[in-house]
Amino acid sequence: MILYDANAPGPNPVTVRLFVLERGGLNLDVETIDLANLENRGKTYKDEINARGEVPALRLDDGRVLTEITAICEYLDEVAKGGRSLLGKTAEERALTRMWTRRVDLEIAEPITTWWRGTDDAAAFYRGHRVLMPEAQASMRKLAEQGLDQLDRDLAGRDFICGNNVMLADILLYGFMATVGSVTPWSNPPERLNIQAWFRRMSERAAIQQAFQPLDSLVSS
Repeated sequence: MILYDANAPGPNPVTVRLFVLERGGLNLDVETIDLANLENRGKTYKDEINARGEVPALRLDDGRVLTEITAICEYLDEVAKGGRSLLGKTAEERALTRMWTRRVDLEIAEPITTWWRGTDDAAAFYRGHRVLMPEAQASMRKLAEQGLDQLDRDLAGRDFICGNNVMLADILLYGFMATVGSVTPWSNPPERLNIQAWFRRMSERAAIQQAFQPLDSLVSS
Protein backbone atom coordinates (compact mmCIF):
# COMPACT_ATOMS: atom_id res chain seq x y z
CA MET A 1 0.00 0.00 0.00
CA ILE A 2 1.06 3.58 -0.64
CA LEU A 3 -0.22 6.45 1.46
CA TYR A 4 -0.04 9.80 -0.32
CA ASP A 5 0.61 12.16 2.57
CA ALA A 6 1.01 15.95 2.54
CA ASN A 7 3.86 18.26 3.50
CA ALA A 8 1.46 20.48 5.44
CA PRO A 9 -0.41 19.89 8.71
CA GLY A 10 -3.95 20.25 7.39
CA PRO A 11 -6.92 18.58 9.12
CA ASN A 12 -7.24 15.69 6.67
CA PRO A 13 -3.55 14.66 6.60
CA VAL A 14 -3.26 15.00 10.38
CA THR A 15 -6.35 12.84 10.91
CA VAL A 16 -4.97 9.96 8.83
CA ARG A 17 -1.45 10.27 10.26
CA LEU A 18 -2.78 10.21 13.80
CA PHE A 19 -4.94 7.21 12.99
CA VAL A 20 -1.95 5.31 11.57
CA LEU A 21 0.20 6.15 14.59
CA GLU A 22 -2.48 5.30 17.15
CA ARG A 23 -3.69 2.16 15.38
CA GLY A 24 -0.45 0.20 15.17
CA GLY A 25 0.01 -3.00 13.18
CA LEU A 26 0.39 -1.20 9.85
CA ASN A 27 3.11 -1.42 7.22
CA LEU A 28 2.84 0.93 4.26
CA ASP A 29 4.92 3.08 1.96
CA VAL A 30 4.44 6.82 2.13
CA GLU A 31 4.86 9.40 -0.63
CA THR A 32 4.76 13.06 0.34
CA ILE A 33 2.72 15.39 -1.86
CA ASP A 34 3.67 19.07 -1.99
CA LEU A 35 0.35 20.41 -0.77
CA ALA A 36 1.84 23.82 -0.01
CA ASN A 37 2.55 24.34 -3.72
CA LEU A 38 -0.65 22.62 -4.90
CA GLU A 39 0.99 19.53 -6.39
CA ASN A 40 -2.31 17.83 -5.60
CA ARG A 41 -4.05 20.13 -8.07
CA GLY A 42 -1.65 19.29 -10.87
CA LYS A 43 -2.44 17.08 -13.86
CA THR A 44 -0.21 14.18 -12.80
CA TYR A 45 -1.75 13.83 -9.35
CA LYS A 46 -5.30 14.23 -10.61
CA ASP A 47 -4.80 11.83 -13.53
CA GLU A 48 -2.90 9.14 -11.65
CA ILE A 49 -4.04 9.34 -8.02
CA ASN A 50 -7.14 11.38 -7.18
CA ALA A 51 -9.18 13.20 -9.80
CA ARG A 52 -10.66 15.40 -7.06
CA GLY A 53 -7.23 16.69 -6.13
CA GLU A 54 -7.51 15.81 -2.46
CA VAL A 55 -4.86 14.54 -0.04
CA PRO A 56 -4.44 12.06 1.56
CA ALA A 57 -5.14 9.09 -0.67
CA LEU A 58 -4.31 5.40 -0.28
CA ARG A 59 -3.25 3.16 -3.16
CA LEU A 60 -4.19 -0.44 -2.45
CA ASP A 61 -2.05 -3.41 -3.42
CA ASP A 62 -4.29 -4.08 -6.43
CA GLY A 63 -3.73 -0.52 -7.73
CA ARG A 64 -7.09 0.97 -6.82
CA VAL A 65 -7.05 4.23 -4.87
CA LEU A 66 -9.10 5.01 -1.77
CA THR A 67 -9.91 8.62 -0.91
CA GLU A 68 -11.98 10.25 1.87
CA ILE A 69 -10.31 10.11 5.26
CA THR A 70 -12.87 8.03 7.13
CA ALA A 71 -12.87 5.40 4.36
CA ILE A 72 -9.06 5.28 4.46
CA CYS A 73 -9.03 4.94 8.24
CA GLU A 74 -11.67 2.22 8.28
CA TYR A 75 -9.79 0.22 5.64
CA LEU A 76 -6.52 0.52 7.56
CA ASP A 77 -8.27 -0.59 10.73
CA GLU A 78 -9.44 -3.76 9.01
CA VAL A 79 -6.13 -4.75 7.42
CA ALA A 80 -3.83 -3.93 10.36
CA LYS A 81 -1.87 -6.84 11.81
CA GLY A 82 -1.90 -6.40 15.55
CA GLY A 83 -2.36 -3.13 17.40
CA ARG A 84 -5.76 -1.98 18.70
CA SER A 85 -8.85 -1.42 16.62
CA LEU A 86 -10.00 2.20 16.59
CA LEU A 87 -13.43 1.20 15.25
CA GLY A 88 -14.32 -1.49 17.79
CA LYS A 89 -14.22 -5.24 18.29
CA THR A 90 -17.96 -5.95 18.07
CA ALA A 91 -20.78 -4.89 15.77
CA GLU A 92 -22.18 -2.72 18.55
CA GLU A 93 -18.85 -0.98 19.21
CA ARG A 94 -18.30 -0.33 15.51
CA ALA A 95 -21.81 1.05 15.10
CA LEU A 96 -21.33 3.43 18.04
CA THR A 97 -17.96 4.58 16.71
CA ARG A 98 -19.43 5.26 13.29
CA MET A 99 -22.37 7.11 14.84
CA TRP A 100 -20.09 9.43 16.84
CA THR A 101 -17.71 9.88 13.92
CA ARG A 102 -20.60 10.91 11.70
CA ARG A 103 -21.87 13.35 14.32
CA VAL A 104 -18.41 14.90 14.76
CA ASP A 105 -18.02 15.22 11.00
CA LEU A 106 -21.42 16.72 10.22
CA GLU A 107 -21.96 18.84 13.32
CA ILE A 108 -18.44 20.17 13.95
CA ALA A 109 -15.71 19.34 11.42
CA GLU A 110 -17.59 20.30 8.25
CA PRO A 111 -18.93 23.63 9.60
CA ILE A 112 -15.46 24.56 10.93
CA THR A 113 -13.92 23.72 7.56
CA THR A 114 -16.51 25.75 5.66
CA TRP A 115 -15.97 28.64 8.08
CA TRP A 116 -12.22 28.56 7.43
CA ARG A 117 -12.77 28.40 3.69
CA GLY A 118 -14.42 31.81 3.96
CA THR A 119 -11.21 33.45 5.21
CA ASP A 120 -8.69 35.44 3.19
CA ASP A 121 -6.05 32.84 4.09
CA ALA A 122 -8.14 30.14 2.44
CA ALA A 123 -8.60 32.19 -0.71
CA ALA A 124 -4.84 32.73 -0.93
CA PHE A 125 -4.15 29.04 -0.34
CA TYR A 126 -6.63 27.56 -2.81
CA ARG A 127 -5.87 30.10 -5.55
CA GLY A 128 -9.17 29.52 -7.31
CA HIS A 129 -9.13 25.71 -7.06
CA ARG A 130 -12.13 25.52 -4.77
CA VAL A 131 -15.50 27.29 -4.51
CA LEU A 132 -15.37 29.29 -1.29
CA MET A 133 -18.28 30.73 0.68
CA PRO A 134 -17.25 33.72 2.80
CA GLU A 135 -20.91 34.70 3.06
CA ALA A 136 -21.57 31.47 5.03
CA GLN A 137 -19.09 32.14 7.83
CA ALA A 138 -21.60 33.39 10.40
CA SER A 139 -23.97 30.46 9.95
CA MET A 140 -21.12 27.91 9.84
CA ARG A 141 -19.70 29.21 13.11
CA LYS A 142 -23.14 29.01 14.69
CA LEU A 143 -23.58 25.41 13.52
CA ALA A 144 -20.11 24.40 14.75
CA GLU A 145 -20.70 26.02 18.12
CA GLN A 146 -24.04 24.24 18.48
CA GLY A 147 -22.31 20.94 17.73
CA LEU A 148 -19.53 21.68 20.20
CA ASP A 149 -21.99 22.69 22.92
CA GLN A 150 -23.86 19.42 22.45
CA LEU A 151 -20.65 17.39 22.48
CA ASP A 152 -19.55 19.15 25.66
CA ARG A 153 -22.71 17.85 27.31
CA ASP A 154 -22.27 14.40 25.77
CA LEU A 155 -18.73 14.10 27.17
CA ALA A 156 -19.84 14.44 30.79
CA GLY A 157 -18.57 11.46 32.76
CA ARG A 158 -16.30 9.95 30.13
CA ASP A 159 -12.74 10.46 28.95
CA PHE A 160 -13.25 10.16 25.21
CA ILE A 161 -16.08 10.55 22.76
CA CYS A 162 -17.08 6.88 22.55
CA GLY A 163 -16.22 6.02 26.16
CA ASN A 164 -12.92 5.25 27.85
CA ASN A 165 -10.74 4.64 24.78
CA VAL A 166 -9.57 6.80 21.88
CA MET A 167 -11.48 5.87 18.74
CA LEU A 168 -11.87 7.22 15.20
CA ALA A 169 -14.30 9.93 16.36
CA ASP A 170 -11.68 11.38 18.72
CA ILE A 171 -8.99 11.32 16.06
CA LEU A 172 -11.20 13.04 13.49
CA LEU A 173 -12.26 15.81 15.86
CA TYR A 174 -8.76 16.39 17.22
CA GLY A 175 -7.33 16.50 13.69
CA PHE A 176 -9.67 19.35 12.81
CA MET A 177 -9.65 21.28 16.10
CA ALA A 178 -5.89 21.19 16.55
CA THR A 179 -5.00 22.30 13.03
CA VAL A 180 -7.41 25.23 12.79
CA GLY A 181 -7.43 26.16 16.47
CA SER A 182 -5.18 29.18 16.02
CA VAL A 183 -7.78 30.83 13.77
CA THR A 184 -10.87 29.46 15.55
CA PRO A 185 -10.28 30.23 19.25
CA TRP A 186 -14.05 30.16 19.61
CA SER A 187 -13.98 26.39 18.99
CA ASN A 188 -12.36 25.56 22.34
CA PRO A 189 -13.16 28.22 24.98
CA PRO A 190 -12.59 27.59 28.71
CA GLU A 191 -16.29 27.35 29.47
CA ARG A 192 -16.62 24.08 27.55
CA LEU A 193 -15.05 22.23 30.43
CA ASN A 194 -15.53 18.71 29.12
CA ILE A 195 -14.12 19.47 25.68
CA GLN A 196 -11.21 21.31 27.30
CA ALA A 197 -10.42 18.24 29.41
CA TRP A 198 -10.81 15.93 26.39
CA PHE A 199 -8.53 18.14 24.30
CA ARG A 200 -5.84 18.07 27.01
CA ARG A 201 -6.03 14.29 27.23
CA MET A 202 -5.65 13.99 23.48
CA SER A 203 -2.78 16.49 23.36
CA GLU A 204 -0.80 14.45 25.89
CA ARG A 205 -0.77 11.32 23.74
CA ALA A 206 2.58 10.21 22.38
CA ALA A 207 1.42 10.11 18.75
CA ILE A 208 0.25 13.71 18.64
CA GLN A 209 3.53 15.48 17.89
CA GLN A 210 4.43 12.95 15.18
CA ALA A 211 1.07 13.50 13.53
CA PHE A 212 1.93 17.12 12.74
CA GLN A 213 4.85 16.10 10.53
CA PRO A 214 4.76 14.07 7.29
CA LEU A 215 5.05 10.37 7.99
CA ASP A 216 8.34 8.60 7.32
CA SER A 217 8.82 7.08 3.88
CA LEU A 218 7.99 3.68 5.40
CA VAL A 219 5.60 3.22 8.28
CA SER A 220 5.83 0.01 10.26
CA SER A 221 4.08 0.03 13.59
